[in-house]
Amino acid sequence: MKKRYSERASVHSTGVLSCHGLVGEAQIVNLSVPGCLLTTRMRLTVGQYVDLRLTVPHSSMPLQIRLAAVRWVSRGQVGLEFIRMSEADQTRLRWLAGYIERRTPQANWSEPVTCLSAAQN
Repeated sequence: MKKRYSERASVHSTGVLSCHGLVGEAQIVNLSVPGCLLTTRMRLTVGQYVDLRLTVPHSSMPLQIRLAAVRWVSRGQVGLEFIRMSEADQTRLRWLAGYIERRTPQANWSEPVTCLSAAQN
């Protein structure tokens, strides 16, 4: 077996798979930048291509993987490799998988700013 080139982060998320006009639900088990492990009742085979939309915690917009390849299937578990997704979703994926930290924007000012109003007559 080939050694994994990136760690997977455990997640508890749901997803919707579509393949050849069929749609099914999935439970995402873990996630990494190049792919994920999920469980589903859909009958998928190695080499198929799917579209996957993941429910993202604390977000109303799903993470959309427009093209993913089924790399392995075993007892209802499926290993997917992500092939095509938007740049914005790639950034969200890196955050979800723990590759980048989500930071609160910091002010650029190093000193307090005082707002002055116009003098009243």
